[in-house]
Amino acid sequence: MAAAAVAGLIPVLHSVAGDKSGYYIGRQLWFGLIGMYGVVVYVVRMPWAHVHEDFWCHGNITYPCRIECFERSFSRPVTGTWYFFYFIFLALFFLMEFFMAQVRHKQVRVKSAEALVGEAEEGSMLAVQEHVPAPKKSLLNFHREKMLLLLYLLHFLLQVAIQGVFLVLLLFQHLPVVSQTPIPCSTPGCPGPFLCLIRATTEKRMSIYTLVTLSFMIILFCLGFFAYSIHHYLLEGMSIAKFMMGGARPFPPNV
Repeated sequence: MAAAAVAGLIPVLHSVAGDKSGYYIGRQLWFGLIGMYGVVVYVVRMPWAHVHEDFWCHGNITYPCRIECFERSFSRPVTGTWYFFYFIFLALFFLMEFFMAQVRHKQVRVKSAEALVGEAEEGSMLAVQEHVPAPKKSLLNFHREKMLLLLYLLHFLLQVAIQGVFLVLLLFQHLPVVSQTPIPCSTPGCPGPFLCLIRATTEKRMSIYTLVTLSFMIILFCLGFFAYSIHHYLLEGMSIAKFMMGGARPFPPNV
């Protein structure tokens, strides 16, 4: 199921990322990050696929008691948590993408209508019928779309917050489970005490370290784009406004 989902996601992301419109900075990089995130989550879950079979206990312990000790040691979901945070990552991005696409579609319609009016005024009706111009590359102007810029910045802040929570769970909940060996176990139904072990802990720890590295990279990526957007669209916009109020003629902003 997971392999089929990843295999079906990659062609879709490749076709969307191949769109050369790039109507905001970093769009293709975001789609590449989504694909890499999905592949990483799929690969690192493999050492955890049969974790219940890797859980063993010393001594004369019955199978129900071993299952009870396993459920106590893994009382919180591991791979399910990874998929959940990947889903949040996707949901936040595609929500931002939806609003960006709506504004861009509106801009394209306005420009097409203006071009039609210009052609009609020149009397070239044949050109109007045969060619309705649509811009090949239309960047969103965040200098004018302030609400869209706030949404853009909010997306980065939410991604940083979500990935920060994910880092805390990885380091303080998931990693200790495979770092403590042996694991003492004693339950009311199985007084024990029993000493339990998890096999292949090195691979499981490396999978967590991989997710920690990826999450940290996403945080740096979001903070970098947040700082760039603040500097490029807000600070430069304020300086341009001051120049205009002072009577100077500023250079047009680079969108």
